[in-house]
Parts: sequence; C-alpha cells; structure tokens
Amino acid sequence: MAAKKPFLKSIRSSSLSLALVGGLFFNTGCTTMFLDTAANGIFVQEEVNFSEKNYAAADYLIQQAKSYISRYAHIEARPLTDVQQPDMGSTFSKMVPEQIGIRLSQLGYRVNLGRVATAEDTNYLKPSDESLSKSGDFILSGSFMRNRTDMDVSMRIIDAENNQVIAVFDYKLPLTREVAELAKPKPKIIRLDSSAY
Repeated sequence: MAAKKPFLKSIRSSSLSLALVGGLFFNTGCTTMFLDTAANGIFVQEEVNFSEKNYAAADYLIQQAKSYISRYAHIEARPLTDVQQPDMGSTFSKMVPEQIGIRLSQLGYRVNLGRVATAEDTNYLKPSDESLSKSGDFILSGSFMRNRTDMDVSMRIIDAENNQVIAVFDYKLPLTREVAELAKPKPKIIRLDSSAY
C-alpha cells in the first residue's frame, strides 16, 4: 500500500502539470486569436451616441461664451474643416455643428443652421427670416482630423466683429465604421466655362 502512494502522487502531479500546460497553451492561443481579431476590426469599439457627445460639447462651449453672447445675438453655424482635406466637404463636417447648434437652440440661443442642416426638417428653434438674412454676430465653427482609432474634433465660437475666439472645446469620437463613412469627402462638381476654350 505504501508503494502505491508515490505512484498516485506522481499521477496527480502529472495530471496537474498537464492541465496547467494545456491551460497555458489554450490561453495563449485565445489571446493571440483575440489580438488578431481586434487588430482586424472584428471587435468594434463601443457604440457612441453622437448627439450626446455633441450636446455635451455645446454645453461646454456655452459655459465659456455665455458672458459674451446675449439671448438676442445671432450665432451662425458653419461646416467643420477637414484638416487633412480642407477643400472637401462631408456629412460629418455638417452633422457635428448642426447637432451643437440644435442644442444651443434648445438652451434659448438664436442659431442659423442654414449652412449645416443635413435635412430640411431639422427640428430646432429657427431665427426669424430677418435675422437669417444678416451675417451672424458669432460664428460656430471648427475642424476635425482622423487618427488611427479616433476622430479629433475641435470646436470654437468666434466673435464675428473682432475675430476673437470666445469659447473652445476639443473632444474625441471613436473612429467607428459609421464615423468613417460620414467623414468621407464628397466630390465637388466643377463646371467648366465653355467660352474659355
């Protein structure tokens, strides 16, 4: 009986060693597979609520600017500039200032979204036709730049009279497929004057 104990002990330790080696091998395989899958974009980043992020940006901007902007002032929203392709427009370049402008409108400010509205039925408190015809007292504008995993967005409110920046807010949006699609530059149609030839 005493001779069997070391034999059983060696079987148990061999089983334990085998289990540990197997677990390590399996775990390494899973880790490698996970990293490979993540690198190829199968595990996409958590969905981001654009409106929520842009509304928060509006709140930060107006906190800085509220001592400059009265409720009767007119804010004109303009499309963002793509830092990498400044001459090209995109849906993203309009959607961000549109959503920030909608939030400012909800807070009681007069915002002209004419240049950034992505739909005709954009629901916001529109200024009167008279104030739409004049240029804005303040300009809501900014820029964006793609990185490997993020979209850097830089927003600002500028006093149109003296070009003084009165509010700035920078934030990041994860570069999901949706964001990448919205930020694709739209080709411009250029009409050539036939009389020039």
